[in-house]
Amino acid sequence: MADVPGTEKGERTVRGREGAVTARGADAWAQVISESFVPLSLGSVSDEFRGSVRPSDLGPALTLTDVRTHGHSVVARTARLVRTEPSDDCLFSLHLEGEGAVVQGGHEARLRPGGGALYDTARPYELRFPTGTRQLVLQIPRQHLSDRVGRVEDLCGRALPAGQASVRVLTACVKELADTGDRLTVAERAELGTVAVDLLASALRAGAGGDGPPDGRTALRLAMRAFVRDHLADPRLTPEALARQHGISVRYTAQLFAADGTSPAAFIRAERLRAAHRMLVDPRFAGFTVSALAARCGFTDRTTFTRAFVREFGLPPAALRAARSRSTRT
Repeated sequence: MADVPGTEKGERTVRGREGAVTARGADAWAQVISESFVPLSLGSVSDEFRGSVRPSDLGPALTLTDVRTHGHSVVARTARLVRTEPSDDCLFSLHLEGEGAVVQGGHEARLRPGGGALYDTARPYELRFPTGTRQLVLQIPRQHLSDRVGRVEDLCGRALPAGQASVRVLTACVKELADTGDRLTVAERAELGTVAVDLLASALRAGAGGDGPPDGRTALRLAMRAFVRDHLADPRLTPEALARQHGISVRYTAQLFAADGTSPAAFIRAERLRAAHRMLVDPRFAGFTVSALAARCGFTDRTTFTRAFVREFGLPPAALRAARSRSTRT
């Protein structure tokens, strides 16, 4: 194990085996959770507070983190942090032990063991934990969910109860992923991560009153968009492969994407670039080279990736990462 410098005297952050990070004290915990999820502000904590996180990568854009705390705490995503440290992810907390609450958009979701709640990093929220807890937190790009459930904003800050049948199925899946994820291959984790997002979408729809997904052309278009986002790492993902997967012609596939003002090839490329951008500015991926991150997003050639990235974002990927690193140190 190794201590991580930069915290106040008497506080420490320790990196253990299997990627677990343990923090003692308020400042150390604030650093750990901000690096693990999005920048956050820590309110009151107990004097002997300690917590740990163990993240697991389930694909280019999906993360499952096992969070354990001892002592009470209050965590906030303030309006200032939303402005200065923007994010477009959603977080779903599956509560396993202790008590807690998610407050967002005028709603307060009470967290009980076996239940959970969704919250949105693009808007302020507060997490209140009067006791020690254990949670499994799924971090998902908003678009991955909105393709499945529609308006994500309407589903945030509302409790999904443990007794709901779809929540019980979701809980079983997510717990198994947390417990066995380190024994799965990268491809298996990505595939099962997609299953977890689908189960979450089902639970959210059931919790909202049982509304089903849209029908007809819209449903097929949304399903294809979701499939692209869930399989960005596969370099074999092409418009032809997408059409085959859904049993339709390439021409009809092009017509469906034209309804959104784009083409299948352009959509695949844009989503891969957005995924790469997210990882380049995410401290959780600081240990990966640019080439490795490009490969995780389906780019097999570094030069092709860099040219496409510059056209999309105006600067090379390495320059973006360096600029982001400087901004977080100041």
